[in-house]
Amino acid sequence: MSPVKQVFSNIFSVARRYWDTISYSFNAMSRILLFLILIPVTCRLNAQVTLRGSLENASSRDVHQLSLESWNADHWQQSQTLFLDPDFTFSLENVLLDPGQYRIRIWGKSAAWNDFIVADSAMADTALVFHLDYDHMDGGPAKITGSPANDLYFNLLSAQQKINRLKDSSTEAELATLDAAQSELNRQCLAVSARYRKTLIGDVALLLFQPRKSDYEGKEFVKKMTANEFAKAYELGMMPFNHDNILLHNAFLKRLNRYSNLFARDSAGSQAFIDGVMASRNGNDKVDGFLFRYLLDKMMDFKQEEGLTYLLKWYAPDCTDEAPLPNSIQNLVVALKTCAPGNIAPDIELQDTGGREVDLGEICAQNKLTLMLFWRSTCSHCKEFEPVLEKIYEKYHPLGVEVYALSMDQYEDDWKEDLKKHPTPWINTFIPLERRKEISLLYPAPSTPTLIALDQKRRVASR
Repeated sequence: MSPVKQVFSNIFSVARRYWDTISYSFNAMSRILLFLILIPVTCRLNAQVTLRGSLENASSRDVHQLSLESWNADHWQQSQTLFLDPDFTFSLENVLLDPGQYRIRIWGKSAAWNDFIVADSAMADTALVFHLDYDHMDGGPAKITGSPANDLYFNLLSAQQKINRLKDSSTEAELATLDAAQSELNRQCLAVSARYRKTLIGDVALLLFQPRKSDYEGKEFVKKMTANEFAKAYELGMMPFNHDNILLHNAFLKRLNRYSNLFARDSAGSQAFIDGVMASRNGNDKVDGFLFRYLLDKMMDFKQEEGLTYLLKWYAPDCTDEAPLPNSIQNLVVALKTCAPGNIAPDIELQDTGGREVDLGEICAQNKLTLMLFWRSTCSHCKEFEPVLEKIYEKYHPLGVEVYALSMDQYEDDWKEDLKKHPTPWINTFIPLERRKEISLLYPAPSTPTLIALDQKRRVASR
């Protein structure tokens, strides 16, 4: 291995270990991107609903309020606060809620919640009356009166919870019980989906359906499959990819993540995973756009460069006005292709704290390896990574390594003030607001901190 490659390998080995410890990399920002992207997807005709209820077994606890949260893309988002009366009841009158999945959570306790659905027009409710029990707010469905859709939902989710508990604790002698329970849940799912076709509860039922080998009796090739082979072939079966209702419930993301876990995170496994997901597309632009963004997120989260390149080469939608991707993701796709490893990165000039123009190409030519660092003074992860980078810089700068930092702060004065208080030894530049769109098309930096390594000719070594 050449000295330059050895230096590069050592630097990114340290950086990657740091990234893994904070579980950050692109993942956090890509969640935010997905949330921002999917707001239009979930903005449907909303319903005016009254929420009333009581919380049992809370009298001896310090509980004063509950959080009403909605499922949005890949995370829960708080939408309302429910204040408890002295008798541990609550009431929220005539709230406008979009159809989708919601939960009521004990304030300050992330694991203490029950969920429910606000049905679409086919089974819309005007009032939901909750019967919550503090001791049973364990992530299962809420007990509700006045809602036929939630009666069905409670039965399906309760059955699934029971199956999950059996899976966690079952012995070989209990496998028959587990199989029978899954068979009964599948029967209920098919009955609900058939009766309430193309509704939210009907599509949620299909998300909960779990294919089994016994569903394919008589097919010899299925009998010969291992459990992993069968899951790869049929895990995503029965899911209504042609209905954007599936974007409104976290069961969809859970199924995709379960499918992801069947594959190794190497090049071959990543490509097979991508092909399997994209083969499930069924012509719904919203769902198809979500699947592409989901895979983009996964490949960056896995730091799987080969998988990312494969996804962009074969499945990236055209960056046009008709594409099912917002401008931010289209820009990211363009930048990822532009800065693919082996490509020559675009040259730019940005001003340092003294107002001097600093040319990236000149810096690269003067050093064996240049690390472009996208950061913000308000980014906690950037601050955590800074001492790690300082040690790297101290060790490798004498050997020809430079850092070209690009601040993504909103205000230039904040950036300058931070560097006065916490000076760093490398080159610091600022991206003016009017150039942010231009830079976003040139360099893939959807989150901070982001590192892109360039050689003396501005060739991308890694990103």
